[in-house]
Amino acid sequence: MSEARVMHVITGTALGGAEMMLLRYLRALGDARAGHVVVSMMPPGALAAQIAALGVPVRTLDVAGAAGLPAGVMRLARLIREHDPQVLHGWMYHGCLVGTLAVLAARRGDIGLLWGMHHSLADPRREKRMTRVVFAALRRLAGRADVITYCSRVARDQHRAQGLSGARDRLIPNAIDCDEFRPDPGARARLAALAGIPPGRLIVGSVGRNHPMKDHAAFARCIAALVRRGLDVHGVVIGEGQPGGPAARQAAAEGIADRLAAIGPRQDIPALVPGFDLYVLSSAWGESMPLAVAEAVASGVPAVVTDVGDSRWLVGEAGAICPPRDSAAMAEAAAGILSLSPSERAELGRRGRDRMIALMSMPHYVDLHETAYRDALIRRAAPSQQGAVA
Repeated sequence: MSEARVMHVITGTALGGAEMMLLRYLRALGDARAGHVVVSMMPPGALAAQIAALGVPVRTLDVAGAAGLPAGVMRLARLIREHDPQVLHGWMYHGCLVGTLAVLAARRGDIGLLWGMHHSLADPRREKRMTRVVFAALRRLAGRADVITYCSRVARDQHRAQGLSGARDRLIPNAIDCDEFRPDPGARARLAALAGIPPGRLIVGSVGRNHPMKDHAAFARCIAALVRRGLDVHGVVIGEGQPGGPAARQAAAEGIADRLAAIGPRQDIPALVPGFDLYVLSSAWGESMPLAVAEAVASGVPAVVTDVGDSRWLVGEAGAICPPRDSAAMAEAAAGILSLSPSERAELGRRGRDRMIALMSMPHYVDLHETAYRDALIRRAAPSQQGAVA
């Protein structure tokens, strides 16, 4: 299976958790990625060039909104005929749906079909209408998938509870390169220079795009509460849409605009994250297996996380858990860690890094996907499946 022809269908190639996992997975494949191709539903994003630099072709369907989905399906069907994949790997809801419909349109009943779920589903009512429609379609089409993978335990349980069949699902947790994300004594100086942070100030950071589910306003309220406690802290949020975003606006409203730096997306995250004294995930909902938390913990940074997705499992004993939408509890947990001595925080960080090395290695991630592809093809070749997607 190491030389299998695999077509990855993903919503886009902008900076995001699932998108980064695809890039890192392809990078970790080494020479075996020669048989892979990536198809983005949306026009090329920031990661498209990095994927192409690996020698993996990147094709786009140029889908713009729901109205463009039917044409996108037919374009993908033509690409399936052109590239002749053995396995189609859908990433996220839209990639899974469009990939499945294109396999049907191409009349390719021999292609193994894998759905990769990277979204939690605590309350479908919070999702956008289009997301609810796509999920409803996936629920009806679930029998077409040969393997369904989830990046977190919580997401798997939530989808099962919402009626997505669990007969052929399995857990493949997200993974990180612990050689890329590791403690770095020079990171603090780089981060302080970038964010304009005075020497000696404790740095509380978070990495993620501006999205309502991330609740970055709560992050800013947490920083304000820490300042009111007399802690000399500086908040840093890094990600798309952060300059002038909710965290920055809330910081201004709290009177701590000079204590929070809102920075746009960066390509040098591994060189910055180890400079945090504490990582805070403020998400209110929607997380499955938040990669940014794993990256921080692997970098030796203790973490305070809201109890969403698999955040609790990720942090283990290397940090603290608080309820979503509770900035007071978040500040209380953060103050507890920041009040530790530097050596005590370092020990907490070391335990967290050891945990990431043991649980989230890239080689294990690659092996699990190779097994999933093999199983999808075995099921597709079984006599009972002949004509199932013809």
